[in-house]
Amino acid sequence: MTPEPSPRPLRADAARNRQALIDAAQRLLLARGLSVTLDDIAAEAGVNVATAYRHFANKHELIAAFLEQQVMAAATIAEEAAGADDPWQGLTDYLSRMLGLIAASRGLHDVLAPTYAGNWIEILDERLTPAVRRLISRAQDAGALRPDIELGDLGVVLRMLAALSDIPHERPKALTDRYLALILDGLRPAATPLPGHALASSAFAPRRRTCPETPSKLL
Repeated sequence: MTPEPSPRPLRADAARNRQALIDAAQRLLLARGLSVTLDDIAAEAGVNVATAYRHFANKHELIAAFLEQQVMAAATIAEEAAGADDPWQGLTDYLSRMLGLIAASRGLHDVLAPTYAGNWIEILDERLTPAVRRLISRAQDAGALRPDIELGDLGVVLRMLAALSDIPHERPKALTDRYLALILDGLRPAATPLPGHALASSAFAPRRRTCPETPSKLL
Protein backbone atom coordinates (compact mmCIF):
# COMPACT_ATOMS: atom_id res chain seq x y z
CA MET A 1 0.00 0.00 0.00
CA THR A 2 1.43 3.35 -1.06
CA PRO A 3 1.70 5.75 1.90
CA GLU A 4 -0.13 9.05 1.62
CA PRO A 5 2.17 11.99 0.84
CA SER A 6 2.91 14.38 3.69
CA PRO A 7 1.08 17.73 3.53
CA ARG A 8 3.09 20.42 1.78
CA PRO A 9 4.54 22.87 4.34
CA LEU A 10 3.03 26.34 4.34
CA ARG A 11 5.07 29.27 3.04
CA ALA A 12 6.45 31.42 5.84
CA ASP A 13 3.95 34.23 5.28
CA ALA A 14 1.02 31.80 5.08
CA ALA A 15 2.18 30.06 8.27
CA ARG A 16 2.39 33.44 10.02
CA ASN A 17 -1.13 34.34 8.91
CA ARG A 18 -2.48 30.99 10.07
CA GLN A 19 -0.88 31.36 13.49
CA ALA A 20 -2.02 35.00 13.70
CA LEU A 21 -5.59 33.80 13.17
CA ILE A 22 -5.23 31.17 15.88
CA ASP A 23 -3.71 33.71 18.28
CA ALA A 24 -6.51 36.18 17.51
CA ALA A 25 -9.07 33.46 18.14
CA GLN A 26 -7.49 32.86 21.54
CA ARG A 27 -7.73 36.54 22.47
CA LEU A 28 -11.35 36.79 21.40
CA LEU A 29 -12.30 33.47 22.98
CA LEU A 30 -10.88 34.75 26.25
CA ALA A 31 -13.08 37.81 26.10
CA ARG A 32 -16.22 36.53 24.41
CA GLY A 33 -16.25 32.74 24.25
CA LEU A 34 -17.64 30.88 21.26
CA SER A 35 -19.91 33.72 20.12
CA VAL A 36 -17.11 35.21 17.98
CA THR A 37 -17.36 35.12 14.17
CA LEU A 38 -14.69 34.46 11.57
CA ASP A 39 -14.99 38.13 10.53
CA ASP A 40 -14.23 39.14 14.14
CA ILE A 41 -11.20 36.88 14.26
CA ALA A 42 -9.85 38.04 10.90
CA ALA A 43 -10.17 41.69 11.95
CA GLU A 44 -8.41 40.97 15.25
CA ALA A 45 -5.60 39.17 13.38
CA GLY A 46 -5.19 42.07 10.94
CA VAL A 47 -5.94 39.99 7.86
CA ASN A 48 -8.88 40.10 5.44
CA VAL A 49 -11.64 37.52 5.60
CA ALA A 50 -10.56 35.99 2.29
CA THR A 51 -7.21 35.13 3.88
CA ALA A 52 -9.01 33.57 6.83
CA TYR A 53 -11.09 31.40 4.48
CA ARG A 54 -7.98 30.22 2.66
CA HIS A 55 -6.85 28.63 5.91
CA PHE A 56 -10.14 27.67 7.56
CA ALA A 57 -13.52 26.75 6.10
CA ASN A 58 -15.42 28.35 8.97
CA LYS A 59 -14.93 29.64 12.51
CA HIS A 60 -15.44 26.17 13.97
CA GLU A 61 -12.48 24.81 12.01
CA LEU A 62 -10.35 27.72 13.24
CA ILE A 63 -11.46 27.30 16.84
CA ALA A 64 -10.75 23.57 16.53
CA ALA A 65 -7.17 24.37 15.48
CA PHE A 66 -6.84 26.61 18.54
CA LEU A 67 -8.28 23.92 20.82
CA GLU A 68 -5.84 21.34 19.40
CA GLN A 69 -3.04 23.59 20.62
CA GLN A 70 -4.71 23.87 24.03
CA VAL A 71 -4.99 20.08 24.32
CA MET A 72 -1.31 19.74 23.47
CA ALA A 73 -0.47 22.38 26.10
CA ALA A 74 -2.55 20.50 28.68
CA ALA A 75 -0.79 17.24 27.79
CA THR A 76 2.59 18.93 28.32
CA ILE A 77 1.47 20.18 31.74
CA ALA A 78 0.36 16.68 32.74
CA GLU A 79 3.59 15.03 31.52
CA GLU A 80 5.79 17.54 33.33
CA ALA A 81 3.75 17.19 36.53
CA ALA A 82 3.94 13.38 36.40
CA GLY A 83 7.72 13.57 36.09
CA ALA A 84 8.31 16.03 38.95
CA ASP A 85 10.88 15.01 41.56
CA ASP A 86 8.36 15.72 44.34
CA PRO A 87 5.04 14.00 43.50
CA TRP A 88 2.99 16.32 45.72
CA GLN A 89 4.54 19.38 44.11
CA GLY A 90 3.79 17.77 40.76
CA LEU A 91 0.14 17.41 41.73
CA THR A 92 -0.01 21.01 42.97
CA ASP A 93 1.62 22.26 39.78
CA TYR A 94 -0.73 20.19 37.63
CA LEU A 95 -3.88 21.66 39.18
CA SER A 96 -2.49 25.21 39.30
CA ARG A 97 -1.20 25.23 35.72
CA MET A 98 -4.32 23.57 34.32
CA LEU A 99 -6.47 26.19 36.02
CA GLY A 100 -4.25 28.88 34.53
CA LEU A 101 -4.66 27.36 31.07
CA ILE A 102 -8.46 27.25 31.43
CA ALA A 103 -8.61 30.77 32.88
CA ALA A 104 -6.58 32.09 29.92
CA SER A 105 -9.15 30.87 27.39
CA ARG A 106 -12.85 31.51 27.65
CA GLY A 107 -13.30 29.24 24.64
CA LEU A 108 -11.62 26.29 26.36
CA HIS A 109 -13.69 27.02 29.48
CA ASP A 110 -16.89 26.98 27.38
CA VAL A 111 -16.05 23.77 25.54
CA LEU A 112 -15.33 21.93 28.79
CA ALA A 113 -18.68 23.00 30.25
CA PRO A 114 -21.46 20.37 30.26
CA THR A 115 -23.69 22.41 27.92
CA TYR A 116 -21.62 21.92 24.77
CA ALA A 117 -21.73 18.93 22.47
CA GLY A 118 -18.66 17.37 20.94
CA ASN A 119 -15.79 15.08 21.79
CA TRP A 120 -13.16 17.55 22.97
CA ILE A 121 -13.55 16.26 26.53
CA GLU A 122 -12.90 12.72 25.29
CA ILE A 123 -9.82 13.87 23.35
CA LEU A 124 -8.51 15.76 26.37
CA ASP A 125 -9.17 12.78 28.62
CA GLU A 126 -7.37 10.42 26.23
CA ARG A 127 -4.30 12.63 26.05
CA LEU A 128 -4.08 13.35 29.79
CA THR A 129 -5.11 10.06 31.39
CA PRO A 130 -1.79 8.14 31.24
CA ALA A 131 0.21 11.02 32.77
CA VAL A 132 -2.42 11.85 35.39
CA ARG A 133 -2.62 8.18 36.43
CA ARG A 134 1.16 8.20 36.98
CA LEU A 135 0.87 11.46 38.91
CA ILE A 136 -1.79 10.05 41.24
CA SER A 137 0.05 6.75 41.72
CA ARG A 138 3.37 8.44 42.56
CA ALA A 139 1.75 10.83 45.04
CA GLN A 140 -0.11 7.97 46.73
CA ASP A 141 3.01 5.78 46.87
CA ALA A 142 4.81 8.71 48.52
CA GLY A 143 2.05 8.94 51.16
CA ALA A 144 1.26 12.51 50.11
CA LEU A 145 -2.15 11.88 48.50
CA ARG A 146 -5.06 10.12 50.15
CA PRO A 147 -5.26 6.53 48.84
CA ASP A 148 -8.94 6.67 47.85
CA ILE A 149 -8.47 9.44 45.27
CA GLU A 150 -9.40 8.21 41.78
CA LEU A 151 -8.65 9.59 38.34
CA GLY A 152 -12.10 11.15 37.94
CA ASP A 153 -11.75 13.07 41.18
CA LEU A 154 -9.15 15.39 39.67
CA GLY A 155 -11.43 16.08 36.71
CA VAL A 156 -14.21 17.14 39.08
CA VAL A 157 -11.81 19.28 41.11
CA LEU A 158 -10.66 21.12 37.98
CA ARG A 159 -14.21 21.81 36.86
CA MET A 160 -15.22 23.01 40.32
CA LEU A 161 -12.30 25.40 40.52
CA ALA A 162 -12.65 26.54 36.89
CA ALA A 163 -16.21 27.61 37.71
CA LEU A 164 -14.74 30.33 39.95
CA SER A 165 -13.92 32.29 36.81
CA ASP A 166 -17.67 32.91 36.41
CA ILE A 167 -17.75 34.82 39.71
CA PRO A 168 -16.92 38.54 39.33
CA HIS A 169 -13.94 39.35 41.55
CA GLU A 170 -11.35 42.11 41.59
CA ARG A 171 -8.56 39.55 42.07
CA PRO A 172 -9.65 36.38 40.26
CA LYS A 173 -6.33 34.56 40.72
CA ALA A 174 -6.38 35.23 44.47
CA LEU A 175 -9.86 33.71 44.60
CA THR A 176 -8.73 30.61 42.69
CA ASP A 177 -5.58 30.28 44.85
CA ARG A 178 -7.67 30.36 48.04
CA TYR A 179 -9.94 27.52 46.98
CA LEU A 180 -7.14 25.55 45.37
CA ALA A 181 -5.36 25.60 48.75
CA LEU A 182 -8.56 24.41 50.41
CA ILE A 183 -8.95 21.56 47.92
CA LEU A 184 -5.29 20.56 48.25
CA ASP A 185 -5.72 20.20 52.00
CA GLY A 186 -8.67 17.90 51.30
CA LEU A 187 -6.50 15.74 49.03
CA ARG A 188 -4.06 14.98 51.82
CA PRO A 189 -4.38 11.58 53.55
CA ALA A 190 -7.22 11.53 56.08
CA ALA A 191 -8.67 9.06 58.58
CA THR A 192 -12.17 9.21 57.11
CA PRO A 193 -12.54 7.51 53.71
CA LEU A 194 -14.39 9.19 50.86
CA PRO A 195 -17.94 7.92 50.26
CA GLY A 196 -18.87 6.46 46.88
CA HIS A 197 -16.70 6.62 43.78
CA ALA A 198 -15.38 9.27 41.42
CA LEU A 199 -17.35 10.19 38.32
CA ALA A 200 -16.20 8.57 35.09
CA SER A 201 -15.06 10.94 32.36
CA SER A 202 -18.15 10.00 30.34
CA ALA A 203 -20.24 11.80 32.96
CA PHE A 204 -18.79 15.08 31.71
CA ALA A 205 -19.97 14.49 28.14
CA PRO A 206 -21.70 17.68 26.97
CA ARG A 207 -25.31 17.38 25.94
CA ARG A 208 -26.97 20.41 24.42
CA ARG A 209 -25.16 23.16 22.55
CA THR A 210 -22.82 22.86 19.59
CA CYS A 211 -19.08 23.23 19.98
CA PRO A 212 -16.34 23.29 17.34
CA GLU A 213 -15.93 20.17 15.27
CA THR A 214 -13.07 18.00 16.38
CA PRO A 215 -10.45 16.39 14.18
CA SER A 216 -10.18 12.63 13.68
CA LYS A 217 -6.83 12.80 15.41
CA LEU A 218 -4.64 15.47 16.90
CA LEU A 219 -1.43 16.65 15.32
